[in-house]
Amino acid sequence: MLSKPINSIGFALLSLLSGMARVCLILLLALPGTAMAGMFGPPAFVTEACKKWCDEAQLSQNADALEACKACSDGPQANPECVDKDCDYCKEDITFPRQYPKLWHENPEFKVDKLVGKTRCWCDTGCPVYYIKSWLFCHEECSAVCSKMGVSVTKSETSDSKDAKVTV
Repeated sequence: MLSKPINSIGFALLSLLSGMARVCLILLLALPGTAMAGMFGPPAFVTEACKKWCDEAQLSQNADALEACKACSDGPQANPECVDKDCDYCKEDITFPRQYPKLWHENPEFKVDKLVGKTRCWCDTGCPVYYIKSWLFCHEECSAVCSKMGVSVTKSETSDSKDAKVTV
C-alpha cells in the first residue's frame, strides 16, 4: 500500500524538477488550449459581428459576408498552401503571412490592418501564446523569417544553454 496519497506523489515529482523546467512544463501544457481561446472565447463584438455576417450570408449569399462568416467559424488561420499537401507545424500554422476578409478590414473594432502579411513568429506577432510557441517549436524557421525583417537571433556558442540574444 502507498504511504503517500497519489496527489503527494505528483507534487513530489514536480518538486524534483528545477524551477525553469516547471515553468516550461506548465507553459507547454497550457499552450494548446490557450491558442484556441479555450475557456475565454472571443470578445462580444466579434461574436456579434460574426453572427451578423453569417446571417447575411445565409439570407443573401453575399460573397463578402460568406468569406467573413467562414473566417469566423474556421478557427485559427492555416496556410492555404497546406490544404492539399502535408506540411509541418511551422509551415502550416506559424510562418505564413496572414490575410483577412474584406468585412474584417471594414470593421474598426477588428483592427486587422496591422496584422495583414504578418506571421506568428516571435518577431512578427503580438500574441504572447504564438510568441512562445514560435520560439519553442519553430525556432529555426522563425529565425529565417526574422532575419529577413532585420532581426538577428544568435544562440550562445560557448554553452549548451538555450540563451539567445535578439538584436533589432
